[in-house]
Amino acid sequence: MKIIIMAPKGKMGKLIVKAAAEDDSLEVFGVIGPKGRDYIGNDAGVVAGIGYNIGVPVTDNLKAIIDGCDGIIDFSTVELSMDVLEAARKHKKALVCGTTGFNDSQLQKFYDASKEIPLMLAANTSYVVSLMKYLISIAAKALDGKADIEILDMHDALKKDAPSGTAKEMAEAMAKARKMSSYDDLVKFHSIRAGDISSSHTVLFGCIGERLEITHHAYNWECFAKGACDAIKFINNKQNGSYVMEDMINNG
Repeated sequence: MKIIIMAPKGKMGKLIVKAAAEDDSLEVFGVIGPKGRDYIGNDAGVVAGIGYNIGVPVTDNLKAIIDGCDGIIDFSTVELSMDVLEAARKHKKALVCGTTGFNDSQLQKFYDASKEIPLMLAANTSYVVSLMKYLISIAAKALDGKADIEILDMHDALKKDAPSGTAKEMAEAMAKARKMSSYDDLVKFHSIRAGDISSSHTVLFGCIGERLEITHHAYNWECFAKGACDAIKFINNKQNGSYVMEDMINNG
């Protein structure tokens, strides 16, 4: 499968370049950086800092190469991701987007595009986090009326959005399990942004005399990069639609 990777200097982008280059079932067809960056034209492996060349130069023109790929992995910025979404929709390419911070209007554009392409919008591409969503959904349903639910997400000081996109997805999963249209009355959020704390999410079910906590710790970002590569392979050649990481568990 031929893929294009966005933002090779980003925290996730550089790891995705490495993960994809080491995946025998993927071919890094193109790597796209923002216009005007001094590394445009350099080998993507060097730009990403993975220690070796991969034989693919970084370009700043997605439209010039998009027709040659099968899918796109995008962990960039809200503004750039909206452009990537439109290009993927127009050229009928599978898209995995891990960017967070979209507003409701922008999210609607993703849902609309999923009618025309296979698309996965995932704030967290860890397979284990997907398993956690499955587990907390079971707990939320079983403890209906018996527990208060609170989510704590911890990240480094540079993360902009709070609560995290993953925390919101966890709340949505539990609301769906309860057949609720919104998680507003179901969950309370708590966010910590400090230092270089690695990603951590805890869902706490507070009962009378006892509590249940389900926690995921990410020690590095490689699990998300590998998950993103697995995700683009999963949705490749799928019917048009909106997919989630949990679909990989259900079809595993």
